Amino acid sequence: MPLIENFDRIAAYCDHPVRFGVVESLNTTIKGGLRRARGMRDETMLLLKLKWATARPIRSSRDITRFLQPQALRSNR
Repeated sequence: MPLIENFDRIAAYCDHPVRFGVVESLNTTIKGGLRRARGMRDETMLLLKLKWATARPIRSSRDITRFLQPQALRSNR
């Protein structure tokens, strides 16, 4: 892959650098969820387990409703 062909990707990285620690942490969480999900009957349960593994702690009824409602992805920056 020549450098010229990937110039757009390289320039995009300069504008929006990815912190690889966050990416690796998310990959580890997903791999752990997949490992625990072996033999699971459907994808919905797998997604629920992944959401549960990465969710904020539930301490009140407001947290429960926020957890059960779909949320848009947000950046940590």
